[in-house]
Amino acid sequence: MLRVLVIASLVAACRISLEPDEPRSCVVNTTSSLCVDAVNHSDLKWIEANIFAPNCNLGGGGACHASASDLGKLGLQPGMSHDHLVNVSSMIDKTRKLVVPNDVAASYLMLMLSDVAPEMASPPGGAPPRDIGYMPQSSGTLCCQKLDALERWIESGAPNN
Repeated sequence: MLRVLVIASLVAACRISLEPDEPRSCVVNTTSSLCVDAVNHSDLKWIEANIFAPNCNLGGGGACHASASDLGKLGLQPGMSHDHLVNVSSMIDKTRKLVVPNDVAASYLMLMLSDVAPEMASPPGGAPPRDIGYMPQSSGTLCCQKLDALERWIESGAPNN
């Protein structure tokens, strides 16, 4: 019974979709301690250590974003990701900013992470180019709780915290 309550509270803490009838491509993960812990965070320091580091800089993401000179041309290393993301134009679509404080739908990062569908982006757009694809490339879609932590960070103004 306790396990059911814990799972229910985790699911309740997650945003299911930008549109109530629109299913998300992510999965609520109740077995990963990082996904479970993500419901308590919206701070960039935690996001850098627990989302960017294992998925983008060091681990499953193939170190594509360990520095701005790496394959991904976007450094997401701890202490530096804020300046590389917030109000910075995407190199993939120069008409879009990677992170727009207080606006998840306008933040191209969230489209690239499959959190915001291209048609739901502000303004509506297209999918990433086929040769680049959605992120993280080699570690699959992030759990819903991690995406929600990123959303909360953006909705709170994307502070450098």
